[in-house]
Amino acid sequence: MGSFARTGASGGIPVYQCNSTEEYHKGKLGSLGWELTVCNTLHPPDTPVRKFLVRSDSYGYLLHDHLKRFFPLEKIEKVIEIGGGYGYLMKDLLDRCGHFKACMLDISPVLLEKQKETLKGYDVSYRLEDAMETEPEVFGQYNLAVLNENLGDFPALVGLDSRVLARDPSTVHDPVIKKVLRFFETYGLDRPAVEHFNLNIGAMEMTEKLCLAGVPHIFIGEHSCEAKAPPALGPYINLMSDGNPRRITLKGHDEYTIKFSYLQKIAGYHGYETVRGPFADYLVPNLTEHLKAVLASRGLYSDNEEAVCHFISDLYEYEYLVLVKK
Repeated sequence: MGSFARTGASGGIPVYQCNSTEEYHKGKLGSLGWELTVCNTLHPPDTPVRKFLVRSDSYGYLLHDHLKRFFPLEKIEKVIEIGGGYGYLMKDLLDRCGHFKACMLDISPVLLEKQKETLKGYDVSYRLEDAMETEPEVFGQYNLAVLNENLGDFPALVGLDSRVLARDPSTVHDPVIKKVLRFFETYGLDRPAVEHFNLNIGAMEMTEKLCLAGVPHIFIGEHSCEAKAPPALGPYINLMSDGNPRRITLKGHDEYTIKFSYLQKIAGYHGYETVRGPFADYLVPNLTEHLKAVLASRGLYSDNEEAVCHFISDLYEYEYLVLVKK
């Protein structure tokens, strides 16, 4: 379980919970072994999943070539990655863009040390801090901000009563509920159709902060609660995406899938053009009969096939946003 803080709400509305992974990442995280990210899965050249892609390559190289479609990477000077994992993505970007001056910002001292090992010899600076507390002026120094496979770790409100959205802000004393009402009113967010819903409040705040800082190019990638499988893979992939951020239980903490449509509206309000899609846009699966047979087996016959099934599902459950300042 992640760490939860219970807060009472006035006016007879039930309490909500706030899911935070701060304590885990600052003091308990020892490795990402329990969180096999898409980036880490593609890192070893001999990983069995690479051969099921149209182009067998690392995550960072494939993402680099995808980003070139939307803005000129050769004109980017300073890049910051927030929550950089083991540093594999940034290493790939620096291999392709040797002119980058990079900064790695991470809340985890363990992961920051691993990034230093991976990026030894490259022009990189490091900041050990919580991005939620970083001054906007810091982000405003950079031409590109990258948040890959980590926004689900940012604070989320769990079990929020939808009746709070009808409250008059002038009658609300809880600062968290005031913040929720501000987001819905300012950005015209769609109201949930369920009685209780989960809200990626931290992801929304982080997106807003980067937009207000005027970072001209932003990349975000994470599990989505709005993902859809293409018709050709409908019989093989079951995505649990009902539009309400879903809890993912991991070792020592929980994270939540992201409602990308909310982040799009926030970015659009602040003058950003947005491109959104599944990771499969740049990690393109080669839909051969062999792959379909592996997916149809649900990975029951070998560990490698189980890994392939999980990986192909992730290519559609993960979504990305490319934000470019107009």
